Parts: sequence; structure tokens; C-alpha cells
Amino acid sequence: MDIHMISVIRLLFFACFFSMPHWSSAQQSSETPLEIGESGRAYLQAIRLRGIDADVAYFDPSGPPPPMETGQEPKAPVERPDRKTEWSLGSIDIAALVVSAAVLLAIAYVFARFGGSISVSLGRDAGNTARARGGAARSSGALSTAAPSSLASILRLQDRREALVQLAQSALAAAVSANGVLLQRSWTAREALRHLPAEQSHMSALRSLVHASERVHFGGRDVSEEEFQSHVDNIRPLLQSEVRA
Repeated sequence: MDIHMISVIRLLFFACFFSMPHWSSAQQSSETPLEIGESGRAYLQAIRLRGIDADVAYFDPSGPPPPMETGQEPKAPVERPDRKTEWSLGSIDIAALVVSAAVLLAIAYVFARFGGSISVSLGRDAGNTARARGGAARSSGALSTAAPSSLASILRLQDRREALVQLAQSALAAAVSANGVLLQRSWTAREALRHLPAEQSHMSALRSLVHASERVHFGGRDVSEEEFQSHVDNIRPLLQSEVRA
């Protein structure tokens, strides 16, 4: 064998011998697990609690593919035997049901026992409310929409103050009706006067009567018999013309 060839083989042998420890150290360094810090451990714990697998498995790319288990299903939660009983008792409150039934029975008994008297009392209250509204309208100065009193009934009143107020209301209603003016509930006596035409007959007597009734109603002024009769005589033609019409 040539000396040159022997030296080449020797060099290759030594090169292979000295390179073997480096391969083993590289393999050992790759198999050494990495040190995981505090944040890494917290991350792994979080994903494991959510059912995420953090382990990585490597397969030989030249080999056949690994079997894929696609038929797996998540595990159903374990049913507690006392849960159905708990829901059935919690959804129906027996005590509340009994109380509600008792209240409904009491209402039905009261309605059946006192239904007639309740309807009568409600009718009376409605009448009292209507009378109270009429009194409130009169106290506020608004014209009453009720039918005006006749002159004969006004003359029979003993209270001449009330008689004068009713006389003014009746005269205004007659004048408004004679002129075709639509009377509004919110109008006062003076507002009704302003809506009458200026050439209205007996306007002077009507205006004097309205002002006198305001002084009596709002100012508390007394009315003598002579003054009352004077207003009656002055306004009688207006009332009589309305009666004839």
C-alpha cells in the first residue's frame, strides 16, 4: 500500500474520532428541556384549564400519516340527581300560589256581595263631582254650561246675592243664544260680553248687570231689594224676547 494512501486513511480516522464527541454533545443539548419561567407556567396552566394540549408531537415526514381520531366528543357534564327536584320546587312557590288564590277569592266575594252598593256609590260620587265642578266654575268666574234658571225661579230665591248672580248668568246665556255665539266653558262673563256684537239690544242693561254680579260674587257686596228689582226690570225684555223666540 502506498504511504501516501496510509496517511490519508489515518487522517480520516482521526477526524472521525474527534468529531464523535461533538455529535453526542449536540444530541444531548437538543434533548435537554428548556427552563420555563413564571409567565410560561401561568400560560401553560391557563391553556390546560381550557382543554388545550400544549405538548407538541413530531412525526416522521417520510412515514405514513398518523391515525386521526375524529370521532371523539366532549365529555358530558355529570348530572346531579337532586337538580331536577331543585328546579321543580324552585319554579313553583307554593306559598305565593296559595296567597294569590286567597286574594282573588276575597276580591270575588267582595264584588259579589257589595257590587250593587258600590255601583250606586260610584253614581253618587259622579253626581257630586259634577256638582263640585259646577261650583268650582262659578267660584272661578267661568260661565256655567248648565241650563240657565228661569226668571220665575230666580225671583223665588230668598238670597238676593245668589239671585243676582243667576240673573246675570241667565241673561248672558239668552244674549249669546240670540246672537248665535258658541259659548265656551272657559269664558268669564266679561269675555262672553266681548264676544257679543256692539249693536246688541239691551247691551247697556246686560253690562250693568254683569258688573254688579261680579261685585257681589267676588267682592262680597250685599244687594238691596230695590237694586235687585231694578236689574230685573232692565233685563226682563231680553229674557222675554228669548222666551218668545
